[in-house]
Amino acid sequence: MAGTAAERRGRRLPWHVLGLVLAVCVLAAAAAWVGVRALMVKNEVDAIQSLTSQMTDAVAARNLGRIGAVNAALGAHTHKAVALTGDPLWAAAERLPVIGPNLAAVRTAAVALDTVSTRVVSPVLRIASTLTDSADATQLRRTLSPGGPLQDAASALHGAARSLAAIRSTGLIPPVASGVDRLTAGVRHADDILRPLAASASALPGLLGADGPQTLLVMIQNPAELRTGGGITGAFVQLHADAGRITLQMMRDSTAFTHRTTPIAPVPAPLSALYGDVVGRFVQDASIPADFALTSRLAAAWWTAHGGATPDAVISIDPMVLQALLAATGPVTLPDGTELSAGNLVQRVLVDPYLTMTSGQQSVFFAHATTAVFERLFERGLSPVQWAQALVQPIQDGRVSAWSADPRVQTELATSPLGGPLVRQRLAGGGAYAVYFNDNTGGKMAGYLSTAISTAQGVCRADGKRSVAVSVSLTSTAPADAGTMPISMTGGGLWGVGAGDIGMNVTVAAPAGAYYDGVTIDGVLAASVNVDAEGHPSSITHVNLQPGETNVLTFRFVVDHGQAVRIVHTPMLTAPAVSTTTLACG
Repeated sequence: MAGTAAERRGRRLPWHVLGLVLAVCVLAAAAAWVGVRALMVKNEVDAIQSLTSQMTDAVAARNLGRIGAVNAALGAHTHKAVALTGDPLWAAAERLPVIGPNLAAVRTAAVALDTVSTRVVSPVLRIASTLTDSADATQLRRTLSPGGPLQDAASALHGAARSLAAIRSTGLIPPVASGVDRLTAGVRHADDILRPLAASASALPGLLGADGPQTLLVMIQNPAELRTGGGITGAFVQLHADAGRITLQMMRDSTAFTHRTTPIAPVPAPLSALYGDVVGRFVQDASIPADFALTSRLAAAWWTAHGGATPDAVISIDPMVLQALLAATGPVTLPDGTELSAGNLVQRVLVDPYLTMTSGQQSVFFAHATTAVFERLFERGLSPVQWAQALVQPIQDGRVSAWSADPRVQTELATSPLGGPLVRQRLAGGGAYAVYFNDNTGGKMAGYLSTAISTAQGVCRADGKRSVAVSVSLTSTAPADAGTMPISMTGGGLWGVGAGDIGMNVTVAAPAGAYYDGVTIDGVLAASVNVDAEGHPSSITHVNLQPGETNVLTFRFVVDHGQAVRIVHTPMLTAPAVSTTTLACG
């Protein structure tokens, strides 16, 4: 018996070996557990991918019912994916080499997508069902105000976008990396839309008379003749807003306003240094300032000097905004029996009148077209959701600006994309450069202007400061015989630019603190005016383009930082392509 016991003792495993075996067993079980859950997560991810494709189609079709149905199914799968990736074993496995970063990326993506489904899409759909065309001022205020459901949804979406952007792609296997990249891009795009929309919407109740009747002065800019804010001021419309209901009171086009020998309102000296004394003397030039508050003061002064009511707010739009709204309302019939639609508006409003009508006929046509569009907008009963759907892209493009005499409302506008060109540049961050176009052709030739913008930065100086180059390419696509077109189209050579040519002042406004480093045209040093305007170092130069001619203007600045360069620009009929290139020193 003793020998047998000794033999048994000899066969016993040492405790440390037994512990190691047990640890291996536990790890194997844990790995199996995580592996099973990973397979289950993959099933959920496959379902989510199919549903996100359906969601994209539903959003493109603006089918709210379909969006709701798809989102309900999507939420069920994202909930499961979050639960599967949320246990302690999964978290522990995230610390392992190779597989760990992939598991962490999957969990982060699942949480972000669940946030989008439950805290963004669902609340926005509830908002859409609440804000019908019968929504009163109280509903608008409660829904759109800071801290309201729309702002909460925008904040949640921004948080999801930031968490996805923080995922490091290094070490991710291709299927995970590509899935994360697609999701990150999609959420970032949605964030780029909803965040500025929510910021802009918070000011709308005040503008629409939620706190009492408002007199609104609408400036309609004409991008066929470019100005900083979009185009010359072609017409004014006075609206009355009360508790969300809007009526048209009166309108006038720019021909009713004769030019002055002195500015109609004070104009800052730096602005006059850049553009001359035209800013306050011609109503068409009211939109030259990047500061929309100044544009609004000029517009209000012109309007009241010619018998209009003192506006409580000034709103600037262009025909592309009307085009987007007509796409929602359908076409309108003009007094001559013809239709004006989203499809033909640009041709009929920005081209044909200058080729086929006298000045007097143009004024009558513009009055009829403007009245018909505005009456359709206010009589058709568009819901706030339809307005929002129509205006998202124009607001992103900088085609809608607003100013209010109410300090509280103006504070909200001045921190939103509705604040005008200067505000849009500041919202774009410390590395943002603004490119502004101001036509001095005296005609409507901008439809023949093709543009592109490229940026580059690097260290070319011994002191280590960074050089930034903003290049603007301008091409005239006008036909060779453009000079034979009517004076209302070409300007007739009356403003110092040859008939058929395009004369353009181009300004680049750099971030605060930048230093000027010269301007070239096609590589040759060019004359420029350099002024600190509205807090931004700004350089301006001029080009004259004959039909078929291209000029490349390069504006160079020196900065102390290496922030990524972003571009904002004058909204145009055709947006310029924006690209990044390699900086050539020397």
